[in-house]
Amino acid sequence: MIASGPGPGAVMHLGMIAGGGVLPVEVARSVTARGGTVHVVMIEGEADDALRNFPHTILNWAELGHAVRAIKRAGMRDMVMLGRMSRPSFLTAKPDFGFLFSLPRILKALRSGGDDAVLRGVVGLFESRKLRVLGVHDVAPELLLSDGAIGFHHPEAVHQADIARGFELIAALGHFDIGQAVVVAGDRVEAIEAAEGTDKMLARVRDLRIAQGADPARMRYGVLMKRAKPGQDKRLDLPAIGPDTAQGAIAAGLAGIAGASGEVLAASRFEILERADRAQIFIAGVPAPPAPPAPPDVVAIEPIVFGGYSIPPECARDIEMGVRIMSTLEEFGTGTALVIASGRVLSIGAREPSAQVLERARLFLKRKKSNGVLFIGPNEALDEPLIRQAAACGIQGIVVMFGPGDGAAHKGPVLDVADRFRLFIAGAAADPKAAAF
Repeated sequence: MIASGPGPGAVMHLGMIAGGGVLPVEVARSVTARGGTVHVVMIEGEADDALRNFPHTILNWAELGHAVRAIKRAGMRDMVMLGRMSRPSFLTAKPDFGFLFSLPRILKALRSGGDDAVLRGVVGLFESRKLRVLGVHDVAPELLLSDGAIGFHHPEAVHQADIARGFELIAALGHFDIGQAVVVAGDRVEAIEAAEGTDKMLARVRDLRIAQGADPARMRYGVLMKRAKPGQDKRLDLPAIGPDTAQGAIAAGLAGIAGASGEVLAASRFEILERADRAQIFIAGVPAPPAPPAPPDVVAIEPIVFGGYSIPPECARDIEMGVRIMSTLEEFGTGTALVIASGRVLSIGAREPSAQVLERARLFLKRKKSNGVLFIGPNEALDEPLIRQAAACGIQGIVVMFGPGDGAAHKGPVLDVADRFRLFIAGAAADPKAAAF
């Protein structure tokens, strides 16, 4: 059950679990400036040192019991979870009894795949200990974008179609727990955020444009859009923009940034505006249309196996999810490749070659165990270098998507190479009925 906020004008006494970035600092300052108090549990190796200026406790991410006790000992019963957090690694854990007691629930959340599932699991752990988990919109609503531009520059008519297209795509992909940001230019999807985050996605747009001969310092076109995923619990991981986002958009040659009103956080707003106004790009809150409901799972996903290795049962869920995502991308006229492992989308390509999308996923794949499925679009080539790269990354198999009228067949030397590396090769149709809207 989602907790309701404290109500307008209420004085807050707030516990905070603080990861990285400036957002926890800004929320702490906002609460105390209005007469409230905070006690910050700073996650070791993540939280900003500026939080030491507030009452605080420094703990390892796995010291769950100590975190609960620190907040309650400070007299708090309300709390927020804020800031960037690396996906937890048990190699860095310093577990206490509270963590070990909750380990079955923690493992279940981690195995759920997507980041949203992990965060919901963590919230449930704190709520089970009689703490009320709130969101930034409850405790510091002034940090959210509202309707309209926040600087000197405003989106023009030419940008409106790109903004609408971007919001529509995020809403469609959000049902798969994919990232909350896309770049669209001239109704053309240039990039989609996955596990790498917004800043690296923007760097990718910059590099791609330079490689194509554009000069981002002189040509400004296209918009970065951010909005919450459909049905997202607003207490958790709201999309955010900050100075680095503005700088990344400037470096990529974008015309501006549009965030869904009431859904996107703007941290360090003065610094954001200083950078945006100097570069003459817009930063605006825009009302986002309601997201469509998730479609019923009525389309059976039955890939065709081409090589000598069958699809492992543990890949069935990833394959169904990947085919639905690729079918959705096909509806938007984009989608070169996709990598999924254990229900989590690691990388997704809008325009870049399959090999680049696969290389981007390498950082998130397990080193000592084969895992993950690579999907390639109808116009991408399945060749020996790609198969060798997939094997080196620990991928279990490749699914080739077929468009209308394509022949669903792969044979000859390319399958011999896949068999040698024990990769399955399969094909599936990009079916509009399997898309997410």
